[in-house]
Amino acid sequence: MKHDVIKQSHLRSMRKGIEQDLLFPQRMLSGKELQSLLQRKSLLIDMATPFMHNLHRLVEGSGFVIVLTDEQGCILQIDGDSGVLHDAQLFNMIPGAFMAEDSVGTNAMSLAIAEDRPIQLTAQEHFINAYHRWTCSSAPIHAPEGDVLGVLNLMGQKHQVHSHTLAVVVATVNAIEQQFRNLQLNADLRQTSAYLDAVINNLSYATLTIHTNGVISRVNRNAATVLGLEPVRLTGQPVRNYLPRWEEIWQIVRNGERMLDEEVTLENIPNAGRFVMSAMPIVSSKETSPDSVFSTSVRQDISEEGAHSAVLKTGDDHQYFLGVVLTFRDMKRVYNMVNKYTGMKAYYSFDDIIGPSAAMQRIIDFARRISDSPSTVLITGESGTGKEVFAQAIHNASSRRKSGFVAVNCGAIPEPLFESELFGYEDGAFTGARKGGKPGKFELANGGTLFLDEVGEMPMDMQVKLLRALQEGVVTRVGGNKTIPVDVRIVAATNKDLKVLVEQNKFRLDLYYRLSVIPIRIPPLRERGKDIRALIDFFLHAKSVKLNKTAPALEQDVITMLLRYEWPGNVRELENFIEKTVNLDGRIMLDVEDEDAFRNKYLHGITDVPQPAQPGLQATAPETAFEVKSLEEIEKEAIIHTLHYCNGNKTQAARILNISRNTLYLKAKHLGIALR
Repeated sequence: MKHDVIKQSHLRSMRKGIEQDLLFPQRMLSGKELQSLLQRKSLLIDMATPFMHNLHRLVEGSGFVIVLTDEQGCILQIDGDSGVLHDAQLFNMIPGAFMAEDSVGTNAMSLAIAEDRPIQLTAQEHFINAYHRWTCSSAPIHAPEGDVLGVLNLMGQKHQVHSHTLAVVVATVNAIEQQFRNLQLNADLRQTSAYLDAVINNLSYATLTIHTNGVISRVNRNAATVLGLEPVRLTGQPVRNYLPRWEEIWQIVRNGERMLDEEVTLENIPNAGRFVMSAMPIVSSKETSPDSVFSTSVRQDISEEGAHSAVLKTGDDHQYFLGVVLTFRDMKRVYNMVNKYTGMKAYYSFDDIIGPSAAMQRIIDFARRISDSPSTVLITGESGTGKEVFAQAIHNASSRRKSGFVAVNCGAIPEPLFESELFGYEDGAFTGARKGGKPGKFELANGGTLFLDEVGEMPMDMQVKLLRALQEGVVTRVGGNKTIPVDVRIVAATNKDLKVLVEQNKFRLDLYYRLSVIPIRIPPLRERGKDIRALIDFFLHAKSVKLNKTAPALEQDVITMLLRYEWPGNVRELENFIEKTVNLDGRIMLDVEDEDAFRNKYLHGITDVPQPAQPGLQATAPETAFEVKSLEEIEKEAIIHTLHYCNGNKTQAARILNISRNTLYLKAKHLGIALR
């Protein structure tokens, strides 16, 4: 086989016009061309040079020369014993000389490239006579992808020919190729590491890797934001300095288990406090030997303090820890996510409020101006006037809009659960408590707004605890003893007169003053003039879209009647009435027993029509039969009828009677009228 390869190469050399008496290579590079080539091939030269030096030391004194060429057979570097090196230079075997077949005929270097395999030529196997004195052993150098990068050749006197010489060259080439593979592997690892760094550093939470000895080995950039400490100051530190529960966490993770979304406390950092932590073991494949993963010191029990074993046993398999990954998320960010996906967010802005009347525009302008204040707001108004809409608009106009808007209906929470609902509870605080505990509404609203609706319904004992939380800016979970700082803006709302509740010892005066720093009263719909028409038009369009119907055109007498009606249920009642009207394609259905009498009162202005008190569109007028009575009896009857007309709403009754609420209470007490 080798003989045939050499014979074919000799024939090609003759066809190419190579003369056997040729002394020098026919193709040479010099000057700038050679320097340019050497620069382009600098990586091959750098990789091969140390191994060429090692090979030279191995054969030093035996008369061998080591030659490195590129993939075209151009000599890049030559090294060896001075005597043979001098002989080679006499024949122009120097950097820049081409040892290709079309330059010097058949030789080991050209055949190694052409055949892409190691080969050894001796004496007359070379084509030109000048090379008959030598034996040459050559092997091609391959890139990791398989392409030929060049050739390594070991050349000596022909009597030194030995098969082991070629084996030494092949071994040296294998080492050079391994160096290229290592270079490629390192480049791939650097690229992978860069990708991982990019991913890890773009995570929105702090990520720490922990060695099995409990020392922090790596920290992502976002740790500086989340924890408040630069990564360089965390790296190399024992994790227990910051995470008191580390030993407990290690005991879980060392068994191959994960901890997901556990609430923990971090200490000794600028942003110390509660975080949501996940812990995951980093485990080698079961085929990996301990020696390839850990040093001897790590494979043994790591420390006298922790005695952390690096070996994980799962059934019959053995796996080996590389460490632990810990991730920490700021509780505020977690709570914002919880609020987002549980509907605890503000949807309305001031632009959504329908109120062209001068009274509403003044209130909207005032509410806008105080939106970014940290002071508490107390919104009062009758049921259905839109107190929560204003609360949401205030939140969305403030700098807290990116945090949660958490609404609490104080009238809907059972009294025994009130404290845990507002302040949360710790694990095992009471029978049925959720494992791991639960944050309260204050924590969920941290950084945002807590809306206390129907605040007048709050139990007296909770009012004391609420006042303390507002004054101190901290809460304590039920069953716990650690205080949790909270930054919450309070917006409260009620349809009751809190001053009257204070007089009745049903509401604390100090809490009233604490809540009503900025009071906002939303007027009832009957006091808002042209707002009714604007709301009718708005709801007609909105409800027709919702119900996939055409908005009905209301007759003028119907609109007149709706504009004159008092709307005791305010905007909520009007909205529901319009939705019913759209469902009925514009036909009006009144919730009254005598519709004609109702129309006469609100359309034609006839007021002496008695009506029963009931929900919905309703009107009740006092009896008009005249009989002689004392002023005191007339006054008592007027108060009773007015209260009946207003469904017991004392504020509304006092306004109709043109007296203050306090006067109403005094007169009722004097006349023996029981107030509900």
